[in-house]
Amino acid sequence: TDPRSGGVKKSSGVNVLPIVASTWADVRDDKRLDVDWLIAGYDGTSKTDITILHKGSGGIGACSAALPEGMASFGGCRLSSGRFVSFFHVADDTPVMQKGRASMYKNGVLNTLEGCDVEIDMKPGMVEGDLSLLKGGGHADVSSGSSGKPPSISKPLNPRQPKQPKSKPKPTIGQNEAAEISMTDAKDESKNIEAGVESLQISEGEFVPYPTLRNTRDLPPTCSVDPTKKELSLSDPEFATVFGMDKAAFASLPTWKRTAKKKEV
Repeated sequence: TDPRSGGVKKSSGVNVLPIVASTWADVRDDKRLDVDWLIAGYDGTSKTDITILHKGSGGIGACSAALPEGMASFGGCRLSSGRFVSFFHVADDTPVMQKGRASMYKNGVLNTLEGCDVEIDMKPGMVEGDLSLLKGGGHADVSSGSSGKPPSISKPLNPRQPKQPKSKPKPTIGQNEAAEISMTDAKDESKNIEAGVESLQISEGEFVPYPTLRNTRDLPPTCSVDPTKKELSLSDPEFATVFGMDKAAFASLPTWKRTAKKKEV
């Protein structure tokens, strides 16, 4: 027992304050119509003390609507049938360290809520009619209890709908040389390389001196040179001198790099 709080010190290190057990006794009291559920959680900034966060009436629906955000919580509820259920809930934005501690403390806290028939998977917005599955996949038989009250859950229970897979984020272009090439250029790159090699082979016998190619107006009318592929009219030795590589190596370069090379010369 913690001498500061009077709580029950569990082996896991959690300290369940006395108010949790006394409030749960009120929930189980048939004469107390003002409280049929409770939610417990960390007491302020304490990492071990568990106290009452919320309590009230209205069953599962009211309890699920009061689930705290950004933290782990524990709780119990009386059903309309007179049975009792417990739960352990971790909000989506709960800090990672708190999730770990709360998982270790769960049994210690829920053991305080005596008389529960089953632990349920409590969710925000849940109502009593949603109680369909036990932990492990079995159906929860919570329709009747020792109080002799008529069953309140008698219709077949629908299975939980599977979650839809999250859509994958669209890919983005990395910040490197590849970003300078458009998506279309990247897809057609291999075709461009093959076409460049083929063009080199077709134009292999037509050679024009480099100084003449720099100004196509000096070419004789009988000489036909494609202004977009003037480099193909150079002889192999002169091509290697001008570009620093042979024609096959030049053709294997990406389109944007070939264009840049031609601008340099």
